[in-house]
Amino acid sequence: MPPSLPARALALPIFVAVCLAACRGGSGNAAANPQHGDHATSTSTVPAVRPQSTDKVTIQNFMFGPSAITVKAGTSVTWTNKDDEAHTVAFADSRSPVLVNGDNTYTKTFSRPSTYTYHCSIHPFMTGTVVVTP
Repeated sequence: MPPSLPARALALPIFVAVCLAACRGGSGNAAANPQHGDHATSTSTVPAVRPQSTDKVTIQNFMFGPSAITVKAGTSVTWTNKDDEAHTVAFADSRSPVLVNGDNTYTKTFSRPSTYTYHCSIHPFMTGTVVVTP
């Protein structure tokens, strides 16, 4: 026996809701849907990408590479722009000058353990994370 009209009328909205939840990641989990802010967050926040242990980040092809790094407190991290376009490295408490092409660099020292997110203020889709450990 075919479903009644009210049952069929409910099927499409339920299907659409399930599809939308799947497209958004569904969980609302911060790790699954990281915020691209320029603020420090608690050390319990896990970046979407496993952080690499390095103090150097290259800006190339409109990306920070590696996009997530881990350093010990007191470490200075240096970003080098290899693109032909200008970029910045913007945090909640500071921002680099505009880094034009030609190997311009910016260095920031991280003294407090936490997770710091940053972005390029010219190209906000470019994001990165610095995890600072004790």
